[in-house]
Amino acid sequence: MTRKNIIEERYLYKNASEPFYLSVSKGTVRGHSYVHKFGANLDIDPGADPESIWTAGGLYPWSSLTTAQTLYAISDSSSDTDILTIQGLDSNYNLIEEEVTMTGTTAVTTTNQFLRVYRMIYNHSEVNDGTVTVRVNSDTGTVVAQIDEGKAQTLMAVYTVPANHSAYLLCLDASLNKGEDGSIHLYQRPFNKSFKIAHMAEIYEDSYRYDFAVPLKFTEKTDIDLRIDEVETNNTRCTANFDLLLVNENNLSS
Repeated sequence: MTRKNIIEERYLYKNASEPFYLSVSKGTVRGHSYVHKFGANLDIDPGADPESIWTAGGLYPWSSLTTAQTLYAISDSSSDTDILTIQGLDSNYNLIEEEVTMTGTTAVTTTNQFLRVYRMIYNHSEVNDGTVTVRVNSDTGTVVAQIDEGKAQTLMAVYTVPANHSAYLLCLDASLNKGEDGSIHLYQRPFNKSFKIAHMAEIYEDSYRYDFAVPLKFTEKTDIDLRIDEVETNNTRCTANFDLLLVNENNLSS
């Protein structure tokens, strides 16, 4: 049985007129949505790893988001004065999104409080001129999301499953630059538990992809963190992606 058939049988999908995942993407399958996460860490050194695959570098600072907080958005360029969209979760792990108007090198604060941040998008007529960060506590506090210069969107292979949802990991991939090697580790932290490894692979100057014949299930409020470890040379570059089928358990068709 293929992965597609497994998902269709599990959720009693009955519309055979088009591919299941096309319908999910179009929003026509009740209670189902799709999350594509992608990240990059472009400067990993031996001795500094493991690191999460996100552009701010180092392990993702989960401990800085133990409670919902006001966020501080700031750029290192005065030219960045357009709208920044921040996506994450509120204090109850429900999905939340807010737009703030950037004021360059002067921080602006969010109206809402965020318990998690998993994506930012810089909405503009031009790409962001500088590095845009969102921080906790103050405009010099810990970075919890970052948009690199000219990218207009975060590159962070981390995610938290919203309340009342289950997430099913369909596939993941990662790649390292020429002449480099490392170990890819997928970690999960179920609610009120510790991080534990859920998948790993060794890569040498190549790309790696794994399609889960039976999708790996993450329960509500689970933190997901894709990391790189065991690199051997300075300035190792790593990129990674993973795809989730997100199911709202309170909004399934009867």
